[in-house]
Amino acid sequence: MEENKKKQKKLQVVEFVLVFVLSGIIAVTGSFCYGRGMDQIIRNVVMVMLGTGVVLFALKASEMSELYFYPNAGNYTNFSFFYLLALVAAVLFPLLPVAGWPYLVVFVVLSLFSNSISGLAAGSVCLMLSIVLEADGSYSEFFLFFFSGLAGIMVFNRLNENFKVGLPIFISLICLMVCLGANVMLFEQEKFNLSQLLIAAFNLMLTFILLLIILKIFSNRVVHKDRDKYMELNDPECPLLVQLKEKSKEEYYHAVHTAYLSDKIARSLGLDDAAAKAVGYYHRIGQLKGENTWENVEAICEEYHFPQNARKILREYVDPSKPMVSKESIVILFSDCIVSSILYLFSKDAKAKLDYQQIVDTVFRKKMENGELWQNEITLAQLQEMRKIFIEEKLYYDFLR
Repeated sequence: MEENKKKQKKLQVVEFVLVFVLSGIIAVTGSFCYGRGMDQIIRNVVMVMLGTGVVLFALKASEMSELYFYPNAGNYTNFSFFYLLALVAAVLFPLLPVAGWPYLVVFVVLSLFSNSISGLAAGSVCLMLSIVLEADGSYSEFFLFFFSGLAGIMVFNRLNENFKVGLPIFISLICLMVCLGANVMLFEQEKFNLSQLLIAAFNLMLTFILLLIILKIFSNRVVHKDRDKYMELNDPECPLLVQLKEKSKEEYYHAVHTAYLSDKIARSLGLDDAAAKAVGYYHRIGQLKGENTWENVEAICEEYHFPQNARKILREYVDPSKPMVSKESIVILFSDCIVSSILYLFSKDAKAKLDYQQIVDTVFRKKMENGELWQNEITLAQLQEMRKIFIEEKLYYDFLR
């Protein structure tokens, strides 16, 4: 496992070096094709490579500071591809009228496949290259696309599983239209004409189409990329769960019940229900390798390619050195404790009539008193909603006999 991590780090270094070198080559080629002098070529190459260095630093700094909203940390292949493609496009854009540059798409796609700060830095490098290669580039053109791109980044930085993109697309296009009107259509040729309007309309239409294409790619590769894996892991007949069942039927059924409750509560609270259900199934899976330590659980996660969020929640739950920060970890904690309490009481007397509400209230009181919730993000309102759902599951608890 350590060897795999070292190998991934080496590949990442190679990827970063390749992006850094290729960015310089693109800047040299573009400057040469536009007939720039040696001093301008040197300036362009230095600025693009310096900007690329800033972008790469932002990627790693964001990873260390956990500033990624989407699961992009540590996986930069998609970003590297789109960044190099954007640099090539930046070389070609000066061939078009300024009002036709689709830079909103560039800023949005680079931020979606990295994060806000890295996407803003990368988009600015590309925009700078286009401006310096244009015959009469100006600061107003830079700010036109910089601020419209910034607006695009802000409205697209919080897409969830529902993937509602209509409003972000509408807002970003309105911002682009306003910026085009204020910076290009009012001042180019010092008067309004039909050609300016047609070019701006073409830009808006092209941007809209490209955004739809990019968002589809982003949905498949990032937002929903773990969907199929979760379907596999959350199948009760998953080979890993079959192994657990063969080792211990008690542990298997305990996992099934914990996963059911975790899934239901996570859905009700609007959390990552697929990850919560998976962790409900596998929070004791380390027993397949002996003790249920984080080292054993992590080895299984690597072997079966668990999604990143499921690994994070599993570590919070299994590793005593890690505080439970995510709300999903608390959902699993209560589900596990309530299932364990009921199973324990039924093991003493299978025909016992249990007061399920009292059991739920006791578990909640103890967890509130021992301070396990102090560092978590969950709210009192969500805890109350959890308690209500647990109490309503009285009929289900009878299946635990």
